[in-house]
Parts: sequence; structure tokens; C-alpha cells
Amino acid sequence: MRTTAPFAATRPLPNSQSDLNPANKWFRSRFWERAVFSLLAKVERLPPNLQGEIAIRVDKYITLARTAADDATLTRFIDAAAGERARVVEGARTTINPLWTAAALAEAWCVSRLGLSKGNLNRLSALSVSTAIEDFAAGSAP
Repeated sequence: MRTTAPFAATRPLPNSQSDLNPANKWFRSRFWERAVFSLLAKVERLPPNLQGEIAIRVDKYITLARTAADDATLTRFIDAAAGERARVVEGARTTINPLWTAAALAEAWCVSRLGLSKGNLNRLSALSVSTAIEDFAAGSAP
């Protein structure tokens, strides 16, 4: 008599949609990294006075967010930046709005730090994004 009991106890392989699949984390991280770098490239094409204003706002936000003692506090910073972006979009009259861009970059910095802490993002992607945003904030500020 043939039994299938030993095979019934084996774990299924992660499917292509699963978060357990390491390729999904890598692709998601790379897609997110490219989106942030695309925004940074657009910001670098703006006039120097707008770049400086954005850099000052991002630098202030990063300075505040660095005081986060745990992931829950960092999540609140992410929610605050997302809320600020949403408020700016409602009243925006131009596509080049330094308030929206600063909030988006601050949110991206917080997401990269949280993703690095929790392991939700590829380590290299998270580090490259946070470093690029920090360099922009430090380099473009007057």
C-alpha cells in the first residue's frame, strides 16, 4: 500500500507573488530606488534657489527623524511626510513645488531607514537612497 503522508508535511515553495521570495524584495527595492533617484535628478535640474529651499527642508526633517528611537516613531515621521505631501497636492498650482518635493524626499529617507531596519528593502538599495538624499540635503543647503 502506498502512502503520501511524508509528502503532505513538506512546505510549499514560495510562489512568485510571495514576500518570502528574495527576488521580489530585490526587484521592489530596485524599482523604488530608481523612482527616488529619478526625483532627485529632476530636483537637480531646478534653479539653485529652489534646490537650496528643498535641501534646507529635507535636512531639517532628517535631523528630526534621526531622533526616532524605534520603528514606530519612524513610521509616524513617514505618515507626517505623506500627510504633508497630500496637503500640498491639494493646493498645488504648479508641478515644481518645493514643499511637495521636500516632503517626498523626507518620506523616502524615512522609508529607506525603516526598510533597512526591518529588512523590507534590499540593504544596498536602502543605503544608497538614504545616502543620496543626505548628500543632496547637505550639499545643496547654503
